[in-house]
Amino acid sequence: MLHHVNRLGGIHIEQLKKIWEWIGVNEVQMRHVLREPPGIGQVEVRMEAIGICGTDLHLMSGHAQFSSPPLPLGHELAGSIVRIGKQSDGWSIGDRVCIDPLIGCGSCPQCRSGNKHRCPTAGEIGLHYPGGWQQYFTVPASNLYALPDSVSFEEASQAETLHCCLGGIDKLSIQLGMHAVVMGDGPTGLYYVQLLKAAGVRCVTLVGMQEARLELGRSLGADYCVNLKTVDADLLPLMNTQDIAIDAAGTEQSLRSSIELLKIGGQLLLFGLPGKPIMVDIQAVVMKELKLLGSTNAPHVWPRVIDMLASHTVNVKPLLTHHYPFDQMNEALDYARLPSNQAIKIIVTNN
Repeated sequence: MLHHVNRLGGIHIEQLKKIWEWIGVNEVQMRHVLREPPGIGQVEVRMEAIGICGTDLHLMSGHAQFSSPPLPLGHELAGSIVRIGKQSDGWSIGDRVCIDPLIGCGSCPQCRSGNKHRCPTAGEIGLHYPGGWQQYFTVPASNLYALPDSVSFEEASQAETLHCCLGGIDKLSIQLGMHAVVMGDGPTGLYYVQLLKAAGVRCVTLVGMQEARLELGRSLGADYCVNLKTVDADLLPLMNTQDIAIDAAGTEQSLRSSIELLKIGGQLLLFGLPGKPIMVDIQAVVMKELKLLGSTNAPHVWPRVIDMLASHTVNVKPLLTHHYPFDQMNEALDYARLPSNQAIKIIVTNN
């Protein structure tokens, strides 16, 4: 396919780009479309690294009701600025950035107070709006965060997930010496292990079902790991002992276990999404006087996330286990859906 070429400020700008679109249940297709020039308050970013998220797979399976095909997905994004629209002061061509996918109305009381995730009309890039499965992507300049050179694009793609986890940590009342359990050995569970240790929790137990992930959890700071698939897996010694439980799995069993493991007056952070209503033992919650907290986005923590990545307070590199080029996005998604896949986090790079 021929590319039409313009000249802008001495730089050749190809007018076409490749995008991957979700077109049906577990189906994607790549096509060429025109690049959109950045408008007022917008910039165009060349996508350098894209994380494949479980939410992407959930959407593609047809089990979520807030998105419908055709739509390019993708909300774990990092790249470099290639074009800048008017009234986008503070940015330069070549700046390395990660992208906050959340867009609020900007004028309601929640947005004005810095809580755009609570905006009644808020939506997310890659869920409600076209996402970053594109070679070039035009976004609001206000949704960008600058990256230091010490943070790779691949690492920066995880800032979105990490910011959600850090927002959950902020909701907890953590004191030095506490004990905590994390249910779920996926990427968010592994991030929570590191964040809890950084916050001063003395003993963190990671509960999961994949030995390789649990071993990684140990190397990242987990004091104990419990593999629910082993014959001798036993949570009984932990019953009624934990100050904090984080349910990063979002299943009925993980929620039940979290409630059982917490001591009287404990804190339960609900983070994993079940996808459907599940049963909760309300009587146990009441009698143990548990504090229940839900957490999604946290717009105010993005600068701290960048600092944590740069200082390696949270180490994301060991989680980035599989890499695919942009032209093989379909293969990356096929692999991610395999029940036997060994990936923790798959990264697609625009090389």
